[in-house]
Amino acid sequence: MDSAYEWKQFYNTERDQIGAATMLAMVDAAQPLDLEAGGAIVIPHTRFEITGSQIAAAVSTVLESGTDRVLALGVLHGARRSDQREVARAKAGDPEAINALRGVHEEDGLAAEEFSLDAFVQLLTLAAERQGRPIDVVRRYPFLVGENPASLPGVEGLQEMVDDGALLVATTDPMHHGRAYGMPVPDCLDPLLASTRAVAGDAIGEQLDALSDHRFAEFARLVGRDRSDFRDTGPVMAHLLGSGFDWKICDLDLVDYSVVLDSPGPSWVAGALIVTSNH
Repeated sequence: MDSAYEWKQFYNTERDQIGAATMLAMVDAAQPLDLEAGGAIVIPHTRFEITGSQIAAAVSTVLESGTDRVLALGVLHGARRSDQREVARAKAGDPEAINALRGVHEEDGLAAEEFSLDAFVQLLTLAAERQGRPIDVVRRYPFLVGENPASLPGVEGLQEMVDDGALLVATTDPMHHGRAYGMPVPDCLDPLLASTRAVAGDAIGEQLDALSDHRFAEFARLVGRDRSDFRDTGPVMAHLLGSGFDWKICDLDLVDYSVVLDSPGPSWVAGALIVTSNH
């Protein structure tokens, strides 16, 4: 699939096939996470049929918290189809393109074709409407954050929302692994092995430790190593939380993408449910 738009259609179709009733039943079956005030939830945006239970647990937690506002940080996967050339220039280091695109984007602009928050927002909206309570989900998409999230245009507005009590949710798929992602065959790990899950958990933990310490240059190296799309939402989340936060991986799935990408296996993506807390 060549664009975020195509992935958006793929995931929309998947959720349509699952159906709203089944999705809501997952919320009913989910155990709310132990989320302290001032903490954040990190969710995946992988295949809902595999990691939908993680999304459901996040939704259950939001409902139990009593909040009426959520700030959701989404991954921007290349922006709109019409922006692909400019995005490619920015990612290649073109200063003019970076200056034009670096910032916090909304869905009426660069993020109009983005999919990374769709499952969470759809399920939270369904569950909140069933309870007869409005929850305002503010979707924002930081882009080209780099190693200094405090300088990101628009980050002050995000901080104001968090300071005003918005519950913070961020999405990432923190590891893309295998032949579909250009890895040499000898380096590919079997996602069915417990040892592979341990490797993935350790790698994600390294990313979270670097974020907690605000070691953003080291974090950038780690996301490159792990083919992680936490590159923008991670530093912004860490900036909003402040340094020294604790974290816990509550659930971890290694989601097979070999069929979806028409690639030999192993080709998988880590879907992780994470909570953070400040002490």
